[in-house]
Amino acid sequence: MQPYILFILAFLIRLINLNQSLWLDEAVVAKVVKSIPFFQIPLQFSPGDFHPPLYYLFMSIWSSLFGYSEITLRMPSLFFSLIAGWYVYKIGTELKGKTVGIWAAAFFLFNPLIVYYSQEARMYMMATAFLSIALYYFLRMSLRAGSVQALRSNPLESATAISWLRNDIVLFNIFSALAMFTFYGSAFFIGGMIVGGAFVIPIVYPELVEGKIGIQQGKLYRFGIRFGMTIILCLGLVVSLLLLSPLLIQQLESAKTGLLEVKNWSLVLGKAELKNVFMIFLKFSAGRLSWYPKWSYYMVVGLWSIVVGVIMSLGMKKNKLFAYFFILPLIVGIFISFWAPMMMYFRFLYLIPVMSILLSIAIVPSKHKVINWMPTFVGMTVFIVYSLIYLLLPQFHREDWKKMVSDINPIQPVYMIVPSSDPVRYYNSGVSVYELRDIQKTILPEHIQVIPYVEEIYGYNHMDILKKKGCVRGLRSEYRGPLILEQWTCPASFVGHAGVGAI
Repeated sequence: MQPYILFILAFLIRLINLNQSLWLDEAVVAKVVKSIPFFQIPLQFSPGDFHPPLYYLFMSIWSSLFGYSEITLRMPSLFFSLIAGWYVYKIGTELKGKTVGIWAAAFFLFNPLIVYYSQEARMYMMATAFLSIALYYFLRMSLRAGSVQALRSNPLESATAISWLRNDIVLFNIFSALAMFTFYGSAFFIGGMIVGGAFVIPIVYPELVEGKIGIQQGKLYRFGIRFGMTIILCLGLVVSLLLLSPLLIQQLESAKTGLLEVKNWSLVLGKAELKNVFMIFLKFSAGRLSWYPKWSYYMVVGLWSIVVGVIMSLGMKKNKLFAYFFILPLIVGIFISFWAPMMMYFRFLYLIPVMSILLSIAIVPSKHKVINWMPTFVGMTVFIVYSLIYLLLPQFHREDWKKMVSDINPIQPVYMIVPSSDPVRYYNSGVSVYELRDIQKTILPEHIQVIPYVEEIYGYNHMDILKKKGCVRGLRSEYRGPLILEQWTCPASFVGHAGVGAI
């Protein structure tokens, strides 16, 4: 198979239902880039968020050129997924040849979780692309550094090789910094590459091989080379952290406040729990699909995850460096989550390129164009089937705010948790939205609409309060998400709207 055929198919499959409804986090992106000027985003929005500003700055420029529709907001993620796939192909080719590169790209491009996030207006595919590029230049750099004798065999070849090596180092640091400016979780993977460069990669020392220096001198020489490599590889990470530190300090304070004020917010972020670790492997293998009864979901997807894990383990035996790249960020993420919850599978999306390379290494036993057809055929078939199930069946799509907002009565006020109201404002800016948490102290009109979205995260129960006020629930409509729109009628004693909390 030619690589361009693979990428054309991957592009076309990502266009299927690209215009599905935006969900909450995507609507936040739309609001930010539409309402906040480019240079004000890091000052007005980023301190209250917990992501670096680069993705929002990029989207501000992009949307000013192409608009704010669902498709245009999602196209950058689509393109970044293809860019990441191209570098997965290049990494596989550098490691084991073109056959490994093509299959690594195929496993990545049609991975159901990658297909899902290729259609999401969030920063995760942008960060995955930058980290894949950084990994490519890291690999090139390590391969060049591992051939010291060849570099010194000819002065002209040596000068050319060293020049290329310097370019690889510079590009590694540039894309590491870009990844950090996109997603803080990139630090786990960048740190893994730095440690790998310093301690894992075998480097040939001609002076030792040729017996020109003794054992003690050799140890010092080895230490100096490793130390120097560590410093060089750290530059992009350190510079980006220094530049981001004032913002990061503000964001950490904001996050602490959020964890205190929002009762169940840590559940959304992802605690260091066995279930969250287990879900990473399930989602990496089957994407965002989920169904009832849960036992059947865990059985079907769990068995498939075991198959993927077994094939990956074969790849890990063949390439311990990439096994280390996959495992270390997960271990660090678990450790950090005891202090700052972050163990949600989508925050480790950048590991799927490594997973795809390990799968490809496992199924291609040599440099020849010979592959183990059975695991290859089964693996690609299941990945594509899971991807098509998500793409073609609406019940697996994102929250259907578009349909729910179209059913809202425009003359009746809507009560909901205001920080989660951006999708409503995106699809109908004329809807009057009021703070749901204020209903206890607010004079309510006779007819109101309630969207109880995320109220369980805030530890709030609107039902009890409205019933105590004598209100009666009428029509209750459910939408994909799940989203709920309720109609309530309140007694005449509460008629007359005070307008508290309106946006």
